[in-house]
Amino acid sequence: MKIFLVKVIVILISSLVYSQITVNGDLSESQYITVATKQNTNAGFGPDINVSKIVYFPDVANNVLFIGVEGKLNTASSDGIGIWMNIAGTGAPTGASAGTSLAFSGGGHYMGGNGMTQPNFKADFEVDYMFAINPGGSTTNCFVDAGSRVGTPAGVFLGNCGQSGTSQSYTTTGTVFASGHTITFAFNNSGTANRGFEIRIPFAALGATAAMNIRLFAFVVSSTAFFSDVTVPGNRTGGNPGFNPDFGTFTGGPYNSSSYPLPVELSSFVASIIGNKVSLRWSTASEINNYGFEIQRSIKNSASSGDEDWKTIGFVKGSGNSTILNNYSFVDQNPAIGKNFYRLKQIDFTGDFEYSNVIEVEFNNLNLSDFTLNQNYPNPFNPETKITYYSPISEYQTLKVYDFLGREIVTLVDEFRDAGYYEESFDISKLKDGSSISSGIYFYKLTIGPLSEVKKMILNK
Repeated sequence: MKIFLVKVIVILISSLVYSQITVNGDLSESQYITVATKQNTNAGFGPDINVSKIVYFPDVANNVLFIGVEGKLNTASSDGIGIWMNIAGTGAPTGASAGTSLAFSGGGHYMGGNGMTQPNFKADFEVDYMFAINPGGSTTNCFVDAGSRVGTPAGVFLGNCGQSGTSQSYTTTGTVFASGHTITFAFNNSGTANRGFEIRIPFAALGATAAMNIRLFAFVVSSTAFFSDVTVPGNRTGGNPGFNPDFGTFTGGPYNSSSYPLPVELSSFVASIIGNKVSLRWSTASEINNYGFEIQRSIKNSASSGDEDWKTIGFVKGSGNSTILNNYSFVDQNPAIGKNFYRLKQIDFTGDFEYSNVIEVEFNNLNLSDFTLNQNYPNPFNPETKITYYSPISEYQTLKVYDFLGREIVTLVDEFRDAGYYEESFDISKLKDGSSISSGIYFYKLTIGPLSEVKKMILNK
């Protein structure tokens, strides 16, 4: 369940910010997350064409999605690489459901189903968008086509980006993607690790938001829609499936990456009392660009406390980019007596942050015997003396000085403080009417929540 709802942009120092991804067919940037890899050594169309890995990175700060497919193209043919994509979540676009024939009239490369004579290739998941990348039998060209199965099927030629990693841009017109956005793509056909096809697409062009999920599938296919046994993921056996494959019926699946979220996905956040402390534990099912978590506490009696009521009490470093379960913990050493409210502030490397839900702990298990109010020093004093004390709890605290008749002279402390050791100064020369204070016996009283103690001191002028 995604619980991060509020997004605020803040500015952090540059050392916390990832460098921007450059679209050049190089997939080695640390931001990328691998969502699927080749599961066999299949090479149905020979060793000169292949796909071996799919990576992605949702840049939620700039609301763009980066997708990369590690692979190479055979420059002696028009065989190509195909990519199918699904965007899922509340409000997400609805495409062709699993088991639906995906070819459409006018689609580029394989997407046209060989002039619609071989249109019945099918996925084992809903497909919203399709891509085709092929060299056209050339050592310099790389033609990129896109198709949409959202609403009325449509296709568009994005452009020729070549094979050397030079980026090409396309401005959307509303045919396949929402109008008025820039899509950037490139292909590096060196055939080495972390090289291949790379594309940058704005969320809005896809009808996506950071609250949605993505699912991907890549494969090798001919321009006549004849499919090879090279798929990522999936473990195809029995040779090339050929025309009209239905991946939902093949063993060795699934033939898709499964669903990956665009933001950090918090799967649990719980608290428990251990002795005089509160233990906080949380888990993430996946993380994108996660710098870490600030742990915040409030003692207000409402989960909707204003930000001024929350205090950061710790920080736990995140895992950056991760698609596995990660467990985190933090111990509040000094909880307040009564109700404590906790939340997490998840911070991206870009400086974006989002808040978790709020959890509540009722705490009444402190060792109050550690409460200490020490004798002031020096005593007798003139004009100044020091008062020290130790608070075993985080609580609202007051320290006041009274004369022999119980009249208040001054308030030295009147605020919420964490548990700990404190020292305060009482200087009669700094009092507004200090000259009128005479020698004699005075009292100082410390109150911390349910705790209270009074001690005597002597002024000798």
